[in-house]
Amino acid sequence: MRRRTELSAFGLRIKTEMMRQNLCVRDIAKAIGKSDSTVCEVISGKNRSKTTRKQILDVLDIEEEELPGDPF
Repeated sequence: MRRRTELSAFGLRIKTEMMRQNLCVRDIAKAIGKSDSTVCEVISGKNRSKTTRKQILDVLDIEEEELPGDPF
């Protein structure tokens, strides 16, 4: 199946790190107290919440500076 939208640098980095740490969207959502759909929307770029984005980065232990060229 083909992805409807391209992932941003943020989304690609998050997905890669999730795979590396063997985490799923549900794991991250539970850790930050958000719904699965909210986390998916932030990863895909549909939701541009800086707060949720920061929470996801914290759970995955990623620094914002590790995302060069990201539009946020």
